[in-house]
Amino acid sequence: LTMAGPETWAKILLEAGISNELEAEVLNTATRREDLVMEIFGATCKVMDMPLGDALRAFGRHFVSYTLRSGHGPFLRSQGRTLHAFMENVNAIHNYMERDHPNAKFP
Repeated sequence: LTMAGPETWAKILLEAGISNELEAEVLNTATRREDLVMEIFGATCKVMDMPLGDALRAFGRHFVSYTLRSGHGPFLRSQGRTLHAFMENVNAIHNYMERDHPNAKFP
């Protein structure tokens, strides 16, 4: 949505077969059905003529930026100075996020 704008987002939702009622669930950062996520990625690839890997990387960049702007930056930065150290603390990150989002389902 942020990258391509509202018109492209509407095309992606239409391609994914996601109704207006489900759009709120898709945009909810705390709880989201995994099947909807996969539909969105598939539709994004088709509408934007983008390989899945590129779509996943774009989402990852957006998600990290969003998370840092949302007040979680100091905590995330404290989880490791290297990618390896950070990845070793992924479970701690999910535990921290579960506290703020009790209905979320983290991997």
